[in-house]
Amino acid sequence: MSDPLVSIIVCVRNGMPHVREAIESVRAQTYVRYELVIQDGASTDGTKEYLEQLTGFPSMSVESAPDGGMGQGLNRALRRCKGTIIGSVDADNRMHPGAVEAAVHAFNAHPGAAVVYGACNMIDERGNLLHPYLPAKFDLLGLLNGSVVPPFGTSYFRPAICGDRLYFDEDFPVVPDFALWLRLSDLEIVRITDVLLDVRAGKQSSTYQPESYEQQTHYKLLAAKRFLTDQRRVRALNALAERAEAGISLWAADSMNVIGAQKEKVNYYFQRALRGDLRTEHFRSVVARAQPKILDLDGEIESEVLMCGIECQLRLKPEDALVYFELLERSGSARPELPDLIAQSRKTAKEIHLTHSMDVIDALQAKMNFEVDLRDRRLVEMHDHLQGEIDFRDRLLEEERRARRTLVMKMRESLKLGERVRRFFALFQGRSRS
Repeated sequence: MSDPLVSIIVCVRNGMPHVREAIESVRAQTYVRYELVIQDGASTDGTKEYLEQLTGFPSMSVESAPDGGMGQGLNRALRRCKGTIIGSVDADNRMHPGAVEAAVHAFNAHPGAAVVYGACNMIDERGNLLHPYLPAKFDLLGLLNGSVVPPFGTSYFRPAICGDRLYFDEDFPVVPDFALWLRLSDLEIVRITDVLLDVRAGKQSSTYQPESYEQQTHYKLLAAKRFLTDQRRVRALNALAERAEAGISLWAADSMNVIGAQKEKVNYYFQRALRGDLRTEHFRSVVARAQPKILDLDGEIESEVLMCGIECQLRLKPEDALVYFELLERSGSARPELPDLIAQSRKTAKEIHLTHSMDVIDALQAKMNFEVDLRDRRLVEMHDHLQGEIDFRDRLLEEERRARRTLVMKMRESLKLGERVRRFFALFQGRSRS
């Protein structure tokens, strides 16, 4: 199966203008043994005419007809596929040139795998990178609780192993892939770290429409209830029992470390805990406290721990990444990339810590500046208030001085008048005597 035929589905309805980028990203693939299977839902925006004039692909077929939704369109395309591997690209996304080649390589490395899925880059409307997205390793309980969300656009399926389960529920107007993942959950599903796709984040996608989540959650819950009400629920119960055993073993490892038990006992229970979800905060906190070693460092466990660290690194959580990388180092991992990953995470953690420290200093400086400004404003307000009081007092004193001057003048006038009256009477009396 070294060079299998790969079918690439483009299921579209009114995909302009981005459908051109999606198609050209297929044309740019480094793996050339593929067929392009286009299913158009009777587009009216020029998409149908654009698709019908396409040429230059190794193999291509185009059909256009009204459909009842995404599920029916995908099922029609699936029935037309001839490849031993089937992938897809949405009309508003674009494949990375090495996407198909990476998927084929992964299937060759995992001959029993039913599905391979990888990472993607989130881009804006203009195609600029927003952030990378590395999905979690496939896990049934994680799928059911929403912590594992494989990107459908980075997923490649092998029909020979998926069998008659490879179809979409046509009564699901949204998230038809969720029920598909549940149906395939007991098969080998491989997560790789290669970035296979650019996913456009914008209003054209239901993922970025808040009002669509009521419908999306409804159909995901409906698929989960259907899955858990038939014989397949045994898989979920078995997965739950295994997760419980791992969780209890993690508790035992943590507790033994607290009470000072021998390290061999801590490591023994920690080894059993590795069958659980390694991505949780609880797992990381126990590893950080107990500093255990992995006793049986086989390839699968080693790769899973390494991927957990890389996920944290991509999410700019270097201290969480170091928990995983240092666990591998402590356990004797010979991975050649491990020293560089540890050095890079420590450097990033230091830079983030320094940035955080600077942010704290800046925040304190801003607070001090605020306090100084507040003090200055209060001093100005106090000065203005005191100046107002002084001005008011001065006005009162001036008014009092004016009142006193007026009173003195009036008294002087009264005295002058009295003197004139006295002189008048004296003159009058002198004349009377004569």
